[in-house]
Amino acid sequence: MSPYITVNTTAEFICFVVSLLCLYKDKDPVWRLLILFLLVTSMVEVGGIYMRRVLQQPNFMLYNVFLVIECLVESYFFYHLYKTYYNRFKLFGSWAIIFLFVYFAELITNKYAGFVFITFTVVSVVLVLASVYYYYLVLREDQFRSLSVYAPFWWVSGTLCFYFAGTASNIFFSYLAKDRAPIINHSVRYVVFNILNIVLYLNWSYSFICRYRQRTSSSLSD
Repeated sequence: MSPYITVNTTAEFICFVVSLLCLYKDKDPVWRLLILFLLVTSMVEVGGIYMRRVLQQPNFMLYNVFLVIECLVESYFFYHLYKTYYNRFKLFGSWAIIFLFVYFAELITNKYAGFVFITFTVVSVVLVLASVYYYYLVLREDQFRSLSVYAPFWWVSGTLCFYFAGTASNIFFSYLAKDRAPIINHSVRYVVFNILNIVLYLNWSYSFICRYRQRTSSSLSD
């Protein structure tokens, strides 16, 4: 089997295809931005495998760079969701500045010699809080929403599951990285993040399908 076909690359590629099919005609450019983001995500994952297995080189800097894209895109998407309730661009801008400060401070402290785990943990905590706050905004609004087919709800649900459990995994990183899962001969952390990736991209894919159905049903009613 090709080393490029893994649980992560398969889940990411399927989610990218679903986003392309469901969102490429979406009128909202922020939703369409997710197509490009998932394409970049898939390319980074394949590039990371190529660097590690073919070039026999560490790939942490590739993921360090990608973390900037990941944080800014997902944070901006949350800002876009919040705009339904109020516009707080200054909050998004302040968080972006704080993130970049923490990111470059850790890079310099590590002398560019490792992955920025502290920054990733900070990003994960902020995105978890952003997800919970979005739930709060949805629950307190007067408008009725069928959450089973509400696209933003499922996107946020996948994000919350991934980053909440990912934060816990990072806290116990040393233990999980050393302990081996039976049969598959991989670390427990590797298995955990594979499961989290599946959960994330299943939720995102379903949110894209819900978004597509919403768009097509509204166009038919016009």
